[in-house]
Amino acid sequence: MRILSQSKVYLSIVKDIRQMITNDGLKQGDKIPSERELTERLKVGRSSVREALRSLELLGLIETRRGEGTFLGDFKNNQLIKLLGMFILEDPNVKNDITKTKKLLEKDIIRNICSMSDKGQLQILKKNDDLDSAILFDRIMELESNRLLYRIWDVLKSYSAEIMDDHVQLDQSSAISFLDALIEGNSEKAIAIYERKDSSRFRI
Repeated sequence: MRILSQSKVYLSIVKDIRQMITNDGLKQGDKIPSERELTERLKVGRSSVREALRSLELLGLIETRRGEGTFLGDFKNNQLIKLLGMFILEDPNVKNDITKTKKLLEKDIIRNICSMSDKGQLQILKKNDDLDSAILFDRIMELESNRLLYRIWDVLKSYSAEIMDDHVQLDQSSAISFLDALIEGNSEKAIAIYERKDSSRFRI
């Protein structure tokens, strides 16, 4: 029971710190309150705050700079995916499930983007000749309005990258065809291109 109680306290502190970051409007690179201030604001023991901060730092969510303080890290580049991947990706069945689920989500996102009424961002992407083809597909996925769906896809993409290089990369010809299909709202055509069922080519 003691271990369970400590676990609940620890998780509660992490949750409170996250809420405080949101309430204070802190962003990547911003300095967060000191260990002492967190202890006072959250009204918890200093050792518990220290443990929570240590865990967040191990995951790369915060960064401690000697003599300066503690700062918010880049949430997109934290080590959580890699740490969990060391265990999760050992199972070959899980690897297969991740790949399949990622592709299912990509098809759903393609359908959602095709149904958007405002295709302005797609037009901008089409006109951007300087956009690296390696990140074009990711930019398209970012247009998904369902942020939860997008975040799940983004996590699966990170796991998938640990398994193999299956990043969807468009060449110039397929990129234009794919964008045209999205702008037209033709989900069948867009998915057909995605699945390489026509003459357009994807590198996956």
